[in-house]
Amino acid sequence: MKKFKRVVFLVPSVLLIFFLSGCQQLNQESLTVAGSTAIQPIIEMAAAKYRQQRPNSYVNVQGGGSETGLSQVAERAIDIGTSDVFASKKASLQVHKLQDHKLAVSGIAVIVNAKTGVHNLSMRQVQKIFTGKITNWQQVGGKKLPITVINRAEGSGTRLNFETLALAHHSSMVAQEQASSGTAYQIVKETAGAVSYVAFPYVQAGVIAPKIDEVKPTVANVEDNHWKLWSYEHLYTRQNPSQKVRDFINYLGSSQVKKIILKLGFIPVSAMNVARNRYGTIETAK
Repeated sequence: MKKFKRVVFLVPSVLLIFFLSGCQQLNQESLTVAGSTAIQPIIEMAAAKYRQQRPNSYVNVQGGGSETGLSQVAERAIDIGTSDVFASKKASLQVHKLQDHKLAVSGIAVIVNAKTGVHNLSMRQVQKIFTGKITNWQQVGGKKLPITVINRAEGSGTRLNFETLALAHHSSMVAQEQASSGTAYQIVKETAGAVSYVAFPYVQAGVIAPKIDEVKPTVANVEDNHWKLWSYEHLYTRQNPSQKVRDFINYLGSSQVKKIILKLGFIPVSAMNVARNRYGTIETAK
């Protein structure tokens, strides 16, 4: 009888544990953010801190590229789509159904393998390199090394911005493609003669980020538009998003996340002395 009593006593306790666990799962709020791989580190760090403040909130952060982020948020497959480009650049999207929240600014730098010996380029030379008209670094004052172009993948916002801003809307030559700035950086670092373009935070040790038309790729030069290769990091939601999405968007605009933006090498929108509209026109920042 004693054993029977113990079992009777334990069963309600086990049921209570499962009941409480189920309640916690039911109360958990989850949302999905996907798109630009450039902005992904900001969202991942912010999501981790957000979870600390709101244990019942879970943010699933994915990459996939800007085109993926825009198309999936438009299709309601995700809650927030991250993009390096304005949604209006994608003709197939119903832009009026989306809401733009600019989170940060990202400079874009050309990077070359250290063995090239190249520290200065003109924009015209950049255009000829990426369209296949210049094929050896010796042609631009560097070592006698063949040029290996590393492109970002189709659908990458960084690629679209680079082709628009650096290549004057020309397409880059057919070449090896990489899905992320981090992978592009690693290949350029390890491949003699390689060249690519990455967001500023991925300009790391082991590669050269040459001046272009005598201008250095620095944050200060981006803020004044002296360095013209830069883009906004956008957060796109559907119009009238849910409360959980609004809460996370508001958190991403907080001073806590601004510290993350600065730490990772991005630029707060508020620090810019200029603004660029969806047509590419530069204006004085308001």
